[in-house]
Amino acid sequence: MNGTEGRPKIVIIGAGATGRGQVGRLAAQAGFAVTFIERKRDLTALLRLSRKYVVGLAGEPLREIPVEDFEMAASQDIMACARAIADADMVATAVLPTNLESAATILAAGLARRQAEGNTAPLNVIACENMERSSTTLRCLTKKFAANLDWAWIDAHVGFPDAMVACLVPQPADPLFLLSEPSQEWSVDGRAVKGPLPELEGLTLSDDQEAALERKFFIKNTGHLAVGVAGYLRGHRVMHEAVADPEVLGLAEAVTKESAAAVVGRHHLDSRRTEEYRSGFLEALRSPLLPDDVTRVIREIRRKLSREESLVGPALLALEQGREPRALVEAIALAFAVANPRDPQSGEVQALVDAKGIAGAVRAVCGLPQGHPLAKLVSAAFGRLQAGSPFSRA
Repeated sequence: MNGTEGRPKIVIIGAGATGRGQVGRLAAQAGFAVTFIERKRDLTALLRLSRKYVVGLAGEPLREIPVEDFEMAASQDIMACARAIADADMVATAVLPTNLESAATILAAGLARRQAEGNTAPLNVIACENMERSSTTLRCLTKKFAANLDWAWIDAHVGFPDAMVACLVPQPADPLFLLSEPSQEWSVDGRAVKGPLPELEGLTLSDDQEAALERKFFIKNTGHLAVGVAGYLRGHRVMHEAVADPEVLGLAEAVTKESAAAVVGRHHLDSRRTEEYRSGFLEALRSPLLPDDVTRVIREIRRKLSREESLVGPALLALEQGREPRALVEAIALAFAVANPRDPQSGEVQALVDAKGIAGAVRAVCGLPQGHPLAKLVSAAFGRLQAGSPFSRA
């Protein structure tokens, strides 16, 4: 790489919206030498040719940040990817949870080369995915593809700290210009970091990553999905239009208040600051400057209805604390009613409902045993929905 002498090196697997609009932008602004690894050949070729893209921070006024002088490697070129990872100071992924396995194969090749070259400099691999235990999951997948490596050596020199990212970057119409939310979060578990991380403004090290992750996951992810599901069923195309609908906003307010209370109860967070975080998120969602497709938000609906995800997870937590999660139950029932032809997982869920009934589908999708209190509540709510009865959040 040209002009990288003395600069920390980061390899970002995934040059999509989050990879470039959040992680790549922050790394470039911090002076890192950036290499993107991308599977889409046309995007790889375009970025390799342009050597520049622009991120517009969607405030008033719009602030444009050029990102230049990065390198591109095609994921199909395993040798080039391995060379970049072997020489990196940090690796990040931004590929979506369903693609994490493919990222693990690339990482395995890079770690094999790093080990063969005897590079003992500390390396931190951070999975910037919208999921819990992201980097821990990536380590497990990488070990599956590289079981022959000396994992004692890897664990001595390579950290896999779990991370939380939050920054809305919708899929761009022009791949060389991305609109991004002006605020962002990137929290990394400081307890799992190997050696000192190169300084990167915008990345914070957390002593309680579980609390930071759950606050984001059970407020922002929960609210996003509730707005997306309700908005889709009411015929809205983009999120800011959906949240302007009083019915959708009412559900989002109720859902996020329930989930915020559950998170505060578990982690003893400051209630006032958590409420500011919750209300600020909903206010930002109203902005027309970042049009976000409702169908993007609700894709992979089966995964998003699983036990630890952003609707069922906080509902279970609320029940543990002795509160009935009425709005969360409503949102879960609405999610089971979504028939989205653009999402294969939606078809899977609908097939389960048809074949097993709602009770069987809840068991299969949410991982709740028969007779579980939440399963009963969701089944009853779905029945009311199918009968056309209004929900009660009182």
